[in-house]
Amino acid sequence: MQLTHQSARRGLRLSVTSFVAGILLTLSGCSLTPLARHSAAFSTATAVVVNGSENAYRAANRLYFEEQISAAALSYDSQPNWDPHSIQPLLSETQLEVRTTLLNSLKVYARNISEVENAPRRSEGLDSAATGAGNNLLALSSSLNGELGDAKGITVSQEQANGLSTAVKALGEFLIAKKVRHELPAQIQTMDPQIEAICRVLLLDITALQTQTKNDYSDLLTQQDLFIRRAGDKLSPVERRAEIRKLPLILQKAEASKELLEALKVALHRLALAHHALAAAAQGNNPEDLRAKIGDLQDAGQTLANFYQTLPTS
Repeated sequence: MQLTHQSARRGLRLSVTSFVAGILLTLSGCSLTPLARHSAAFSTATAVVVNGSENAYRAANRLYFEEQISAAALSYDSQPNWDPHSIQPLLSETQLEVRTTLLNSLKVYARNISEVENAPRRSEGLDSAATGAGNNLLALSSSLNGELGDAKGITVSQEQANGLSTAVKALGEFLIAKKVRHELPAQIQTMDPQIEAICRVLLLDITALQTQTKNDYSDLLTQQDLFIRRAGDKLSPVERRAEIRKLPLILQKAEASKELLEALKVALHRLALAHHALAAAAQGNNPEDLRAKIGDLQDAGQTLANFYQTLPTS
């Protein structure tokens, strides 16, 4: 699987890099400011990361659900009152929607600043999308603690919950407000701590999800091993072999889930770093660092996209 991941990453890196280059070439007929070039590249890389992140959450949910079904099958005989409703996903659809709303808003934000800087006359078409995303965030900001805190994943302190609600509200208001091109550098700098706060709490979320999935796969491996040993000669040689072959498959899925969530953490961490560099470059500081950070962000997005395509199936 590792060779497949590496080959796919190389191919996807070329395609995304070519796409970014194509955007900049298309815009080269205009008088591009440094911020115009940087914001276009940041927007493209952010879109790849966000799309991959949304897929990663759903893929992690699918792997977890498959693990729960396998565990239920192994413990079925020892639980006469077992209820199929007891099988729950890692994240409910509502909890997934909270996370995808946050992620999508980051993508709309990145596209918004790119459009305002590169093509302010065409940015009106994006206003409705930005307003819609902003209104969703404002509605979400009042219930974030409950929506995230009730999940198997994230557990936030009151201070973190307040900080996240403030950041989400600020991002929502930014998306709804009319942007003026010459004010954009200062606005990006103002939004930097808010983007960082959102990414930070999502990183805490993913760390908690990693712990949950690691423990559950470990339990499943133990249950499968006990099932084989207790069954003894009740299993035919063919049946026993089939059950033993499930052990490395469980480990494969556990490792895939671990790598997927780790790639998601790396991507969101690099998103925060790239935006911080963008805020600095918007003020004329260290554009070389921004180019490096955007390159890192592109790589992270490509890794996520590749993982989603090469995850093991049941």
